[in-house]
Amino acid sequence: MQRVDIVIAWVDGNDVELKKKRHKYLTGEDASDAISDTRFASNDEIYYNIASILKYVPFSGKIYIVTDQQRPEFIDEFAKQGLCEADKIRVVDHREIFRGYEGYLPTFNTRPIETMLWNIEGLSDYFIYLNDDFFFNAEVGLEDFLDGNNMIIHGHWRNSFALKTKLKYRQFLNKKFGKPLQPKHMIAQMLSADRIGFTQQFFEIHHYPHIVDRHIIKNYLLDHPELLQTQLKSKFRSIEQINPIALMNHLKIKNNQAILKPDLELAYLKNEQSVNSFVQAVTNPNVKYGCIQSLDQLSKIAAEKVVNSMNEKFKGFLPNSLRMMLN
Repeated sequence: MQRVDIVIAWVDGNDVELKKKRHKYLTGEDASDAISDTRFASNDEIYYNIASILKYVPFSGKIYIVTDQQRPEFIDEFAKQGLCEADKIRVVDHREIFRGYEGYLPTFNTRPIETMLWNIEGLSDYFIYLNDDFFFNAEVGLEDFLDGNNMIIHGHWRNSFALKTKLKYRQFLNKKFGKPLQPKHMIAQMLSADRIGFTQQFFEIHHYPHIVDRHIIKNYLLDHPELLQTQLKSKFRSIEQINPIALMNHLKIKNNQAILKPDLELAYLKNEQSVNSFVQAVTNPNVKYGCIQSLDQLSKIAAEKVVNSMNEKFKGFLPNSLRMMLN
């Protein structure tokens, strides 16, 4: 079977040293959506993410955790408890993925990090990329991501007209009144498609694990150094930046190397009102993927409900120290 590694971008936003470093680069004019504390918050989601891979992704190769001079506290326990091989999980520092581009460090911005994932030493040709708050909710096979050289992409086509109109209006407000431009996820996807020639519509993706063709994105970025510089230069998210995963998707679509499928149901925690539906979806074997957002903003009772459901879901696959700490 083809080897497919998994890459997880992770940050411990509670780290005092990281907070100090981040605040050194704030300008006072940064978009609020790019610098809010919840964007950097860590509530042990990384352990559920890894536990879900060990439980539900039997074909996975290495697991790479990309981070900035940090290390998840209990990460070594997965191997020590016999849950995986000793070399299954490797922590990769930003200095490794920014080899040759170290002048752009430090960065507190997902876009440059995602842009440079192809630079991980030893990474498989195809890999699965997850944010640290994603997880697998049921068993998946390689056929959920690849069919030969064709990538399987879940999402839907979206017309660009309304988004472009909103963007022009916001650009007017920015120019006229200095209102910061919020670097929205959907706009970054639209701009990615624009570059590849999809100017009227784009294939919108959501909070799933994404299959990535390492070489097509690497070659495109190296062939377009002006884009690479734009992607790397901003310490925090900027409206100028595109979504590199969406860029790659549209390259594959253009090359007829993508199989497009509809959106999937998701176990998605996004606020207090979604807690009950999230907990219910976690127990549904037909829901393959999940995402935990803004756990730090829930009430104590709601947060405990979510954590208890995840502990039960991944019982036997989590670090013992995490379980003892939560108890």
